Amino acid sequence: FRLIKCLNLLFFPAIERLKQTISKPDLMIMDKLDKEILREIQKDGRLQLSKLAEILNRPRTTVATRLARLEGDKVITSYRAVIDPLKVGFSLLAFVLISVRRSAPSGGKSAQVVLVEKILKDSDTDPRLPWIEEAYVITGHYDILLKVWAKDLRQLSYFLINYLPTHPDIAQTETMLVLELVSDWRDRLLPIDKVLPD
Repeated sequence: FRLIKCLNLLFFPAIERLKQTISKPDLMIMDKLDKEILREIQKDGRLQLSKLAEILNRPRTTVATRLARLEGDKVITSYRAVIDPLKVGFSLLAFVLISVRRSAPSGGKSAQVVLVEKILKDSDTDPRLPWIEEAYVITGHYDILLKVWAKDLRQLSYFLINYLPTHPDIAQTETMLVLELVSDWRDRLLPIDKVLPD
Protein backbone atom coordinates (compact mmCIF):
# COMPACT_ATOMS: atom_id res chain seq x y z
CA PHE A 1 0.00 0.00 0.00
CA ARG A 2 2.81 2.43 0.86
CA LEU A 3 4.52 1.67 -2.45
CA ILE A 4 1.32 2.47 -4.37
CA LYS A 5 0.90 5.69 -2.38
CA CYS A 6 4.52 6.70 -3.12
CA LEU A 7 4.11 5.93 -6.82
CA ASN A 8 0.92 7.99 -6.91
CA LEU A 9 2.70 10.95 -5.26
CA LEU A 10 5.55 10.74 -7.77
CA PHE A 11 3.62 10.15 -10.97
CA PHE A 12 0.19 11.69 -10.33
CA PRO A 13 1.25 15.32 -11.07
CA ALA A 14 2.86 14.30 -14.38
CA ILE A 15 -0.14 12.17 -15.38
CA GLU A 16 -2.55 15.01 -14.55
CA ARG A 17 -0.51 17.47 -16.67
CA LEU A 18 -0.56 14.97 -19.54
CA LYS A 19 -4.34 14.53 -19.20
CA GLN A 20 -4.85 18.30 -19.29
CA THR A 21 -2.67 18.61 -22.38
CA ILE A 22 -4.56 15.85 -24.17
CA SER A 23 -8.07 16.86 -23.07
CA LYS A 24 -7.61 20.62 -23.49
CA PRO A 25 -5.21 21.20 -26.35
CA ASP A 26 -4.24 24.84 -26.72
CA LEU A 27 -5.24 24.82 -30.38
CA MET A 28 -6.32 27.90 -32.23
CA ILE A 29 -9.00 27.48 -34.87
CA MET A 30 -7.35 28.23 -38.20
CA ASP A 31 -8.64 28.43 -41.71
CA LYS A 32 -6.94 27.97 -45.07
CA LEU A 33 -5.47 31.50 -45.09
CA ASP A 34 -3.88 31.07 -41.65
CA LYS A 35 -2.24 27.84 -42.80
CA GLU A 36 -1.03 29.44 -46.04
CA ILE A 37 0.53 32.29 -44.06
CA LEU A 38 2.28 29.82 -41.74
CA ARG A 39 3.62 27.80 -44.69
CA GLU A 40 5.06 30.88 -46.40
CA ILE A 41 6.67 32.53 -43.37
CA GLN A 42 8.27 29.22 -42.36
CA LYS A 43 10.05 29.27 -45.71
CA ASP A 44 11.17 32.89 -45.28
CA GLY A 45 10.65 34.73 -41.99
CA ARG A 46 11.96 37.93 -43.55
CA LEU A 47 9.25 38.03 -46.19
CA GLN A 48 7.84 41.54 -46.59
CA LEU A 49 4.14 41.87 -45.80
CA SER A 50 3.37 43.19 -49.29
CA LYS A 51 5.20 40.25 -50.89
CA LEU A 52 3.38 37.78 -48.65
CA ALA A 53 0.01 39.32 -49.62
CA GLU A 54 1.03 39.08 -53.29
CA ILE A 55 2.02 35.40 -52.97
CA LEU A 56 -1.28 34.61 -51.23
CA ASN A 57 -3.27 36.80 -53.63
CA ARG A 58 -4.98 38.54 -50.71
CA PRO A 59 -5.27 42.19 -49.61
CA ARG A 60 -2.33 43.42 -47.55
CA THR A 61 -4.61 44.51 -44.67
CA THR A 62 -6.22 41.04 -44.48
CA VAL A 63 -2.83 39.35 -44.32
CA ALA A 64 -1.56 41.90 -41.76
CA THR A 65 -4.60 41.30 -39.51
CA ARG A 66 -4.21 37.51 -39.71
CA LEU A 67 -0.46 37.70 -39.09
CA ALA A 68 -1.01 39.92 -36.03
CA ARG A 69 -3.57 37.42 -34.67
CA LEU A 70 -1.18 34.48 -35.21
CA GLU A 71 1.51 36.41 -33.34
CA GLY A 72 -0.86 37.55 -30.58
CA ASP A 73 -2.12 34.00 -30.02
CA LYS A 74 1.52 32.79 -29.83
CA VAL A 75 1.14 30.47 -32.83
CA ILE A 76 4.14 32.39 -34.20
CA THR A 77 6.47 32.71 -31.23
CA SER A 78 9.40 34.60 -32.77
CA TYR A 79 11.34 35.61 -35.85
CA ARG A 80 15.07 35.04 -35.70
CA ALA A 81 18.12 33.97 -37.63
CA VAL A 82 18.82 30.23 -37.71
CA ILE A 83 22.55 29.67 -37.18
CA ASP A 84 24.41 26.50 -38.10
CA PRO A 85 26.33 25.41 -34.95
CA LEU A 86 28.99 23.68 -37.08
CA LYS A 87 29.79 26.95 -38.91
CA VAL A 88 30.43 28.86 -35.67
CA GLY A 89 32.78 26.38 -34.03
CA PHE A 90 30.71 23.63 -32.42
CA SER A 91 32.21 20.41 -33.76
CA LEU A 92 30.56 17.71 -31.62
CA LEU A 93 26.89 16.91 -31.19
CA ALA A 94 25.87 14.49 -28.45
CA PHE A 95 22.69 13.33 -26.78
CA VAL A 96 23.03 12.85 -23.04
CA LEU A 97 20.54 10.74 -21.12
CA ILE A 98 20.30 11.33 -17.37
CA SER A 99 18.64 9.21 -14.71
CA VAL A 100 17.61 11.20 -11.62
CA ARG A 101 17.24 9.92 -8.06
CA ARG A 102 13.63 10.21 -6.97
CA SER A 103 12.78 13.02 -4.62
CA ALA A 104 9.77 15.11 -3.69
CA PRO A 105 8.87 18.04 -5.93
CA SER A 106 10.37 21.37 -4.92
CA GLY A 107 8.37 24.57 -5.29
CA GLY A 108 5.86 22.85 -7.54
CA LYS A 109 8.57 21.56 -9.88
CA SER A 110 9.81 18.01 -10.22
CA ALA A 111 13.42 17.16 -9.37
CA GLN A 112 13.98 16.58 -13.10
CA VAL A 113 12.82 20.07 -14.07
CA VAL A 114 14.84 21.70 -11.28
CA LEU A 115 17.96 19.82 -12.39
CA VAL A 116 17.47 20.68 -16.07
CA GLU A 117 16.97 24.37 -15.25
CA LYS A 118 20.22 24.36 -13.23
CA ILE A 119 22.16 22.64 -16.03
CA LEU A 120 20.79 25.08 -18.62
CA LYS A 121 21.66 28.10 -16.47
CA ASP A 122 25.18 26.82 -15.85
CA SER A 123 25.64 25.99 -19.54
CA ASP A 124 24.62 29.53 -20.51
CA THR A 125 27.02 31.19 -18.04
CA ASP A 126 30.07 28.90 -17.78
CA PRO A 127 32.37 28.98 -20.84
CA ARG A 128 33.84 25.60 -19.87
CA LEU A 129 30.49 23.93 -20.49
CA PRO A 130 29.00 23.01 -23.86
CA TRP A 131 25.81 24.57 -25.23
CA ILE A 132 22.61 22.70 -24.38
CA GLU A 133 20.38 23.29 -27.39
CA GLU A 134 17.41 21.27 -26.18
CA ALA A 135 16.35 19.63 -22.91
CA TYR A 136 13.45 17.30 -22.20
CA VAL A 137 12.00 15.39 -19.27
CA ILE A 138 11.17 11.98 -20.74
CA THR A 139 9.67 8.60 -19.88
CA GLY A 140 11.56 5.31 -19.79
CA HIS A 141 14.73 4.19 -18.04
CA TYR A 142 16.14 7.72 -18.13
CA ASP A 143 14.47 10.93 -16.97
CA ILE A 144 16.20 13.68 -18.95
CA LEU A 145 17.41 14.00 -22.53
CA LEU A 146 19.85 16.78 -23.44
CA LYS A 147 20.94 17.78 -26.94
CA VAL A 148 24.48 19.04 -26.40
CA TRP A 149 26.81 20.91 -28.78
CA ALA A 150 30.49 21.04 -27.75
CA LYS A 151 33.36 22.88 -29.41
CA ASP A 152 35.65 19.89 -28.90
CA LEU A 153 36.05 16.59 -27.06
CA ARG A 154 37.73 18.33 -24.11
CA GLN A 155 34.67 20.51 -23.48
CA LEU A 156 32.30 17.54 -23.74
CA SER A 157 34.53 15.47 -21.46
CA TYR A 158 34.62 18.25 -18.87
CA PHE A 159 30.81 18.37 -18.92
CA LEU A 160 30.43 14.60 -18.54
CA ILE A 161 33.32 13.80 -16.17
CA ASN A 162 33.70 16.95 -14.07
CA TYR A 163 30.44 18.89 -14.16
CA LEU A 164 27.58 16.36 -14.12
CA PRO A 165 28.95 14.37 -11.13
CA THR A 166 28.68 17.53 -9.00
CA HIS A 167 24.89 17.06 -9.02
CA PRO A 168 23.96 14.55 -6.28
CA ASP A 169 20.52 13.93 -7.83
CA ILE A 170 22.09 12.34 -10.92
CA ALA A 171 22.12 8.54 -10.58
CA GLN A 172 23.36 7.58 -14.05
CA THR A 173 24.15 9.05 -17.47
CA GLU A 174 24.58 7.69 -20.96
CA THR A 175 26.06 9.66 -23.85
CA MET A 176 25.60 9.09 -27.55
CA LEU A 177 27.83 10.95 -30.02
CA VAL A 178 26.29 11.87 -33.36
CA LEU A 179 28.40 10.51 -36.22
CA GLU A 180 26.45 12.18 -39.01
CA LEU A 181 23.71 14.78 -38.88
CA VAL A 182 21.24 13.68 -41.55
CA SER A 183 18.49 16.21 -40.84
CA ASP A 184 17.39 18.45 -37.98
CA TRP A 185 14.85 21.19 -37.40
CA ARG A 186 17.00 23.76 -39.19
CA ASP A 187 16.30 22.25 -42.60
CA ARG A 188 12.74 21.07 -42.07
CA LEU A 189 9.43 22.91 -41.98
CA LEU A 190 6.67 22.15 -39.48
CA PRO A 191 4.13 20.08 -41.48
CA ILE A 192 1.02 22.18 -40.85
CA ASP A 193 -1.18 19.84 -42.95
CA LYS A 194 -0.43 16.82 -40.73
CA VAL A 195 -2.25 18.39 -37.80
CA LEU A 196 -4.41 21.02 -39.49
CA PRO A 197 -5.82 19.54 -42.71
CA ASP A 198 -7.67 21.86 -45.11
